[in-house]
Amino acid sequence: MSMFRNERHEKILELVASDGRVATSDLAKRFNVSEESIRKDLQQLDADGQLHRVYGGAVPVAQKTSHVVLSRVDEHREQKQQVARKAFDLIQDDMTVFLDISTTNLFLADLIAQSSLRCIVVSNMLDIVRRAAEGGNVEVQCPGGRMNLELNGLVGATCAQALSRVHPDLAFLGTLEVNVGDDRVSTFDSEDGAIKQTVLETSERSYVVADSSKFTARGSYSYARLTDFTGLITDEKDEVHRERARRLGMEVI
Repeated sequence: MSMFRNERHEKILELVASDGRVATSDLAKRFNVSEESIRKDLQQLDADGQLHRVYGGAVPVAQKTSHVVLSRVDEHREQKQQVARKAFDLIQDDMTVFLDISTTNLFLADLIAQSSLRCIVVSNMLDIVRRAAEGGNVEVQCPGGRMNLELNGLVGATCAQALSRVHPDLAFLGTLEVNVGDDRVSTFDSEDGAIKQTVLETSERSYVVADSSKFTARGSYSYARLTDFTGLITDEKDEVHRERARRLGMEVI
Protein backbone atom coordinates (compact mmCIF):
# COMPACT_ATOMS: atom_id res chain seq x y z
CA MET A 1 0.00 0.00 0.00
CA SER A 2 1.44 3.35 -0.99
CA MET A 3 2.14 6.09 1.55
CA PHE A 4 -0.46 8.27 -0.18
CA ARG A 5 -3.15 5.67 0.35
CA ASN A 6 -2.21 5.42 4.02
CA GLU A 7 -2.52 9.17 4.36
CA ARG A 8 -5.83 9.10 2.49
CA HIS A 9 -7.17 6.51 4.91
CA GLU A 10 -6.16 8.67 7.86
CA LYS A 11 -7.91 11.68 6.35
CA ILE A 12 -11.05 9.67 5.57
CA LEU A 13 -11.23 8.54 9.21
CA GLU A 14 -10.81 12.15 10.36
CA LEU A 15 -13.69 13.23 8.10
CA VAL A 16 -15.93 10.41 9.31
CA ALA A 17 -15.21 11.37 12.91
CA SER A 18 -15.91 15.08 12.34
CA ASP A 19 -18.83 14.89 9.88
CA GLY A 20 -20.51 11.69 11.06
CA ARG A 21 -21.13 10.55 7.48
CA VAL A 22 -19.09 10.81 4.28
CA ALA A 23 -20.15 10.28 0.67
CA THR A 24 -18.09 8.27 -1.82
CA SER A 25 -18.54 10.89 -4.54
CA ASP A 26 -17.39 13.73 -2.27
CA LEU A 27 -14.32 11.80 -1.19
CA ALA A 28 -13.40 11.01 -4.80
CA LYS A 29 -13.48 14.72 -5.66
CA ARG A 30 -11.58 15.71 -2.53
CA PHE A 31 -8.70 13.29 -3.21
CA ASN A 32 -8.88 13.49 -7.01
CA VAL A 33 -9.24 9.74 -7.43
CA SER A 34 -11.94 7.50 -8.87
CA GLU A 35 -15.01 6.50 -6.89
CA GLU A 36 -13.89 2.88 -7.33
CA SER A 37 -10.66 3.73 -5.48
CA ILE A 38 -12.65 5.28 -2.65
CA ARG A 39 -14.94 2.25 -2.48
CA LYS A 40 -11.86 0.05 -2.07
CA ASP A 41 -10.59 2.38 0.65
CA LEU A 42 -13.89 2.19 2.51
CA GLN A 43 -14.05 -1.57 2.06
CA GLN A 44 -10.59 -1.93 3.62
CA LEU A 45 -11.37 0.44 6.50
CA ASP A 46 -14.64 -1.39 7.13
CA ALA A 47 -12.85 -4.74 7.16
CA ASP A 48 -10.36 -3.28 9.67
CA GLY A 49 -13.25 -2.21 11.88
CA GLN A 50 -12.41 1.49 11.63
CA LEU A 51 -15.66 2.64 10.02
CA HIS A 52 -18.95 1.21 8.77
CA ARG A 53 -19.74 1.20 5.05
CA VAL A 54 -23.24 2.26 4.05
CA TYR A 55 -24.89 2.85 0.70
CA GLY A 56 -23.07 5.75 -0.98
CA GLY A 57 -20.44 6.25 1.70
CA ALA A 58 -19.54 5.47 5.30
CA VAL A 59 -20.37 6.32 8.91
CA PRO A 60 -18.48 5.84 12.19
CA VAL A 61 -18.43 2.46 13.84
CA ALA A 62 -21.37 2.45 16.24
CA GLN A 63 -20.55 2.11 19.89
CA LYS A 64 -22.32 -0.76 21.60
CA THR A 65 -25.29 0.64 23.47
CA SER A 66 -27.06 -1.14 26.29
CA HIS A 67 -30.71 -2.00 25.67
CA VAL A 68 -31.38 -1.32 29.36
CA VAL A 69 -32.56 2.29 29.34
CA LEU A 70 -31.69 3.22 32.91
CA SER A 71 -28.10 2.02 32.43
CA ARG A 72 -27.60 4.86 29.93
CA VAL A 73 -28.64 7.75 32.20
CA ASP A 74 -25.09 8.93 32.86
CA GLU A 75 -23.91 8.66 29.24
CA HIS A 76 -23.54 12.18 27.79
CA ARG A 77 -25.24 13.45 30.93
CA GLU A 78 -24.31 17.12 30.46
CA GLN A 79 -25.59 17.15 26.87
CA LYS A 80 -28.85 15.44 27.87
CA GLN A 81 -29.40 18.00 30.61
CA GLN A 82 -28.86 20.81 28.11
CA VAL A 83 -31.44 19.25 25.77
CA ALA A 84 -33.87 18.84 28.67
CA ARG A 85 -33.55 22.51 29.62
CA LYS A 86 -34.31 23.56 26.04
CA ALA A 87 -37.37 21.30 25.98
CA PHE A 88 -38.55 22.63 29.34
CA ASP A 89 -38.57 26.18 27.97
CA LEU A 90 -41.28 25.17 25.46
CA ILE A 91 -43.77 24.06 28.13
CA GLN A 92 -46.43 26.48 29.34
CA ASP A 93 -49.09 26.29 32.02
CA ASP A 94 -52.14 24.14 31.30
CA MET A 95 -50.44 22.11 28.59
CA THR A 96 -50.67 18.35 28.24
CA VAL A 97 -47.14 17.04 27.68
CA PHE A 98 -46.10 13.54 26.65
CA LEU A 99 -42.67 12.23 27.68
CA ASP A 100 -41.76 8.88 26.19
CA ILE A 101 -39.17 6.32 27.24
CA SER A 102 -35.97 8.34 27.13
CA THR A 103 -33.11 9.11 29.50
CA THR A 104 -33.19 12.74 28.37
CA ASN A 105 -36.85 12.88 29.34
CA LEU A 106 -35.91 11.74 32.84
CA PHE A 107 -34.03 15.00 33.28
CA LEU A 108 -36.97 16.89 31.76
CA ALA A 109 -39.33 15.25 34.26
CA ASP A 110 -37.11 16.50 37.10
CA LEU A 111 -37.21 20.05 35.74
CA ILE A 112 -40.99 19.95 35.51
CA ALA A 113 -41.34 18.62 39.06
CA GLN A 114 -38.99 21.26 40.46
CA SER A 115 -40.83 24.13 38.73
CA SER A 116 -44.09 25.89 39.45
CA LEU A 117 -45.56 24.74 36.12
CA ARG A 118 -49.20 23.68 36.15
CA CYS A 119 -49.54 20.95 33.54
CA ILE A 120 -50.48 17.37 32.77
CA VAL A 121 -47.65 14.92 32.09
CA VAL A 122 -48.42 11.67 30.29
CA SER A 123 -45.73 9.02 30.12
CA ASN A 124 -45.29 5.29 29.63
CA MET A 125 -41.91 5.28 31.44
CA LEU A 126 -42.26 4.44 35.12
CA ASP A 127 -39.34 6.49 36.43
CA ILE A 128 -40.65 9.53 34.57
CA VAL A 129 -44.09 9.00 36.10
CA ARG A 130 -42.57 8.81 39.58
CA ARG A 131 -40.31 11.84 39.15
CA ALA A 132 -42.91 14.08 37.52
CA ALA A 133 -45.45 13.20 40.21
CA GLU A 134 -43.23 14.97 42.77
CA GLY A 135 -44.29 18.30 41.25
CA GLY A 136 -46.94 20.06 43.31
CA ASN A 137 -48.91 21.38 40.32
CA VAL A 138 -48.39 18.42 38.01
CA GLU A 139 -51.06 15.88 37.17
CA VAL A 140 -49.43 12.68 35.96
CA GLN A 141 -51.12 10.05 33.81
CA CYS A 142 -49.78 6.64 32.84
CA PRO A 143 -51.41 4.36 30.25
CA GLY A 144 -51.84 0.64 30.77
CA GLY A 145 -49.89 -1.95 28.83
CA ARG A 146 -47.30 -4.68 29.09
CA MET A 147 -44.32 -3.96 31.33
CA ASN A 148 -40.89 -4.11 29.67
CA LEU A 149 -38.15 -4.14 32.32
CA GLU A 150 -35.34 -3.18 29.92
CA LEU A 151 -37.31 -0.12 28.82
CA ASN A 152 -38.54 0.68 32.35
CA GLY A 153 -41.93 1.26 30.78
CA LEU A 154 -45.17 0.07 29.31
CA VAL A 155 -45.55 -1.00 25.69
CA GLY A 156 -47.80 -3.17 23.55
CA ALA A 157 -51.22 -2.89 21.90
CA THR A 158 -53.06 -1.88 25.08
CA CYS A 159 -50.65 0.99 25.67
CA ALA A 160 -50.82 2.16 22.05
CA GLN A 161 -54.62 2.06 22.10
CA ALA A 162 -54.79 4.13 25.28
CA LEU A 163 -52.35 6.72 23.92
CA SER A 164 -54.21 6.97 20.60
CA ARG A 165 -56.97 8.76 22.52
CA VAL A 166 -54.59 11.30 24.08
CA HIS A 167 -53.80 14.49 22.14
CA PRO A 168 -50.81 16.20 23.77
CA ASP A 169 -50.00 19.84 23.14
CA LEU A 170 -46.34 18.84 23.17
CA ALA A 171 -44.64 15.48 22.77
CA PHE A 172 -40.95 14.92 23.46
CA LEU A 173 -39.75 11.66 21.91
CA GLY A 174 -36.39 10.03 22.37
CA THR A 175 -34.34 8.12 19.83
CA LEU A 176 -31.17 6.07 19.58
CA GLU A 177 -30.26 7.34 16.12
CA VAL A 178 -30.92 10.57 14.26
CA ASN A 179 -29.92 10.01 10.64
CA VAL A 180 -30.14 13.44 9.03
CA GLY A 181 -28.86 12.22 5.68
CA ASP A 182 -31.55 9.54 5.34
CA ASP A 183 -34.25 11.60 7.13
CA ARG A 184 -35.07 8.98 9.74
CA VAL A 185 -35.01 8.34 13.46
CA SER A 186 -34.53 4.89 14.95
CA THR A 187 -34.68 2.97 18.20
CA PHE A 188 -33.83 -0.58 19.33
CA ASP A 189 -37.24 -1.94 20.15
CA SER A 190 -40.11 -2.18 17.64
CA GLU A 191 -42.78 -1.97 20.37
CA ASP A 192 -41.16 1.16 21.77
CA GLY A 193 -41.11 2.50 18.21
CA ALA A 194 -44.81 1.73 17.77
CA ILE A 195 -45.65 3.80 20.86
CA LYS A 196 -43.56 6.67 19.54
CA GLN A 197 -45.34 6.46 16.18
CA THR A 198 -48.76 6.60 17.86
CA VAL A 199 -47.93 9.69 19.89
CA LEU A 200 -46.28 11.37 16.92
CA GLU A 201 -49.56 11.09 15.01
CA THR A 202 -51.76 12.43 17.83
CA SER A 203 -49.68 15.29 19.23
CA GLU A 204 -50.13 18.94 18.28
CA ARG A 205 -46.37 19.57 18.25
CA SER A 206 -43.63 16.95 18.52
CA TYR A 207 -39.90 17.20 19.09
CA VAL A 208 -37.08 14.69 18.90
CA VAL A 209 -34.92 15.06 22.02
CA ALA A 210 -31.44 13.84 21.11
CA ASP A 211 -27.97 14.70 22.34
CA SER A 212 -25.38 15.03 19.58
CA SER A 213 -24.03 11.48 20.07
CA LYS A 214 -27.23 10.24 18.40
CA PHE A 215 -26.09 11.63 15.05
CA THR A 216 -23.49 8.87 14.75
CA ALA A 217 -25.24 6.09 16.70
CA ARG A 218 -27.13 3.24 15.05
CA GLY A 219 -30.64 2.08 15.90
CA SER A 220 -32.23 -1.07 14.53
CA TYR A 221 -35.86 0.04 14.08
CA SER A 222 -36.79 3.20 12.15
CA TYR A 223 -39.99 4.57 13.61
CA ALA A 224 -40.42 7.87 11.73
CA ARG A 225 -38.89 10.37 9.37
CA LEU A 226 -37.07 13.21 11.06
CA THR A 227 -39.20 15.62 9.05
CA ASP A 228 -42.37 14.12 10.56
CA PHE A 229 -41.54 16.09 13.71
CA THR A 230 -42.08 19.76 14.43
CA GLY A 231 -38.46 20.07 15.37
CA LEU A 232 -35.23 18.68 16.77
CA ILE A 233 -33.84 19.59 20.18
CA THR A 234 -30.15 18.85 20.60
CA ASP A 235 -27.01 20.24 22.22
CA GLU A 236 -24.49 22.58 20.65
CA LYS A 237 -21.60 20.15 20.03
CA ASP A 238 -22.37 19.18 16.42
CA GLU A 239 -23.20 22.24 14.33
CA VAL A 240 -22.69 20.29 11.09
CA HIS A 241 -25.67 18.02 11.72
CA ARG A 242 -27.72 20.85 13.22
CA GLU A 243 -27.30 22.80 10.00
CA ARG A 244 -28.18 19.75 7.87
CA ALA A 245 -31.40 19.36 9.86
CA ARG A 246 -32.25 23.01 9.25
CA ARG A 247 -31.83 22.43 5.52
CA LEU A 248 -34.57 19.80 5.77
CA GLY A 249 -36.89 22.55 6.96
CA MET A 250 -36.70 21.48 10.59
CA GLU A 251 -36.99 23.77 13.57
CA VAL A 252 -33.68 23.14 15.35
CA ILE A 253 -33.37 24.21 18.97
